Amino acid sequence: MTEIERHPRCAVVGGGISGIAAAHFLRLRHFDVEILEQDDSLGGRVGSARLGNRTIDLGGKNIGHKYAVFRAFAASLGHCDYEPFGINTSRVREGRIVTLDSSRRWRSTIDFFRDCPKADVLRFAHLCARVLLRDRNRYLGSAFFNSLARRLDDAPLGPRFSPHFRNAVLRPMWVRMNGAEPDEVYAGNIGTNLGMWLDSYDQLRGGMAALLSDFARTMPVRLSSRVDALIVRNGRIAGLCVTDSDGKTSTRHYDAVVLATPASVSACLIRDALPKTAALLDQVRYFPVAVVVAEYKREIFSETVRALTFGPEQPLSNAGAYGIDDRHIVRYTFSGRAARPLIEQRVTAEALLDTAENILNRHIGVRRNERRAFVARTFDPGLTAYAPHHERVLEAIDAVPHSIGGLHLTGDYVRGASIEACLRAARETAAQIVDASPRRQRRSTSPGEHPIEDIASH
Repeated sequence: MTEIERHPRCAVVGGGISGIAAAHFLRLRHFDVEILEQDDSLGGRVGSARLGNRTIDLGGKNIGHKYAVFRAFAASLGHCDYEPFGINTSRVREGRIVTLDSSRRWRSTIDFFRDCPKADVLRFAHLCARVLLRDRNRYLGSAFFNSLARRLDDAPLGPRFSPHFRNAVLRPMWVRMNGAEPDEVYAGNIGTNLGMWLDSYDQLRGGMAALLSDFARTMPVRLSSRVDALIVRNGRIAGLCVTDSDGKTSTRHYDAVVLATPASVSACLIRDALPKTAALLDQVRYFPVAVVVAEYKREIFSETVRALTFGPEQPLSNAGAYGIDDRHIVRYTFSGRAARPLIEQRVTAEALLDTAENILNRHIGVRRNERRAFVARTFDPGLTAYAPHHERVLEAIDAVPHSIGGLHLTGDYVRGASIEACLRAARETAAQIVDASPRRQRRSTSPGEHPIEDIASH
């Protein structure tokens, strides 16, 4: 027998942006990491697809100027080339399209809020100021918004504003970022929305697909692999029960496991071992969203109007140009209460696109016979609207490694749903694992034995 030195072995369950980030930060600290992803590709809700002769992003793709952690991650993979995207969103007011544009932020903001009650504007401005003055308030779990939650989260936030302000300003933000209606969001979580709303944005010129492809070369990724159960021994994580793409189930040994899946998925995996924590995760709400991206023979949007939001009576929440110079490609988003029946009924992509074009055509001309190609994807679980008194969920997550050593949770419900929030949460998780683990572990092995060989299931 000889004694060899090895790096701790860690599994990251989930190949979305949270899992990718957790694996990245652990690899930087010399962990032996592999990703287990149930789908047949990486990306999750930042995934991509082919549209005609190009690859387009169907999920999150806008990179804020405040996204320092993401930009450093992308740069480490050689992706530093961005193109401006900004904020450009419009709504229809008394038959006229009114636009909020970050290139003329203050002038368009005044026009955007001009017909709103002053009390609502002042209340909204106070919350915005809190986010602008303290960066931590952009993310879930900040002291200020936790205190707001303790006072206000027994009831939804929306009704605290006038119906006009709620529908004109708040609903477009919530339904686009969380898939939620005003009666489905809470005060303690609004800092995450304001942080995104107050930022300016770029897009990677190569898109998210190129970034994901380059990342996948840095470590093992097991696609089409479903995690069926945790293996816990003596109060510590010992491994996972996994069904691979060939349908065979095996147990795999790990020193640490990160569940980087939606809260509902993580709840199912920990329910037997941590039922109270699972019950809290069940309170984190996800709302389905469907995205259709269509290419047309001509430009649909203009330089001054690149996106249009729609009211609660419409299943289409937003239609916008894919990029500043891609105004012939339109991204249609179905989210909110009116969209859910269509998504649940699994209406075909073509039928969704027909519906979207009919709605948009009332304000901006678009015709079915102008299409060149289209692609669609439904995300369910989709957009997260967190939970009322969300700080209780976060406290439970922090306690998980104390209950089961080596088990950690991260995801879009920890610091927020933005790409940057997911990376920050994953970085925190990686730091906790590093702090809890010896830099290297020793293991006795026989000559020729692989120190991380799979354990066959019984």
